[in-house]
Amino acid sequence: MKLSITGYSPAHQSAIRRILERIGWAEQYIVAAERNAEAFSHDQSLYGVFLAVVGSSVIGFIYVQFHEWNRLAQIEGLAVDPSYHRQGVASELVKHAERFAKERGARGVYVDTPTLNRRGRSFYEAMGYSYGYEMPRYYEDNLDGITYQKFFDET
Repeated sequence: MKLSITGYSPAHQSAIRRILERIGWAEQYIVAAERNAEAFSHDQSLYGVFLAVVGSSVIGFIYVQFHEWNRLAQIEGLAVDPSYHRQGVASELVKHAERFAKERGARGVYVDTPTLNRRGRSFYEAMGYSYGYEMPRYYEDNLDGITYQKFFDET
């Protein structure tokens, strides 16, 4: 599989929706992801919106925000089409987001995920992220979140 990482354009919004629908995300989260991708794409100094592409098909995306005040970047969204899971696509997207963060002088990256997202939690741990803290009712009244974080060496 020849994978490339490219920047977002509004023409990609339908691909983001398709990926999230295939994963089974609730409509309110799909709408939020579409809005974030569009809004974030307008300020590339603080936001990165990147797509994983095979041939002419978008198979995954990530968006990341750099916070100047604490020099941390936050992965705001990451998803890969289920037919491409466990093929290194998410890893490449996260590595790209980390490079984006480092280029802006970030000292690390953090990401929130539902506590029930065992696959996502295992993925972030495998990528070198550490458990930070739990946030009760973060996503919904009955859906808690966990923050994972990865700090870069300053050597």
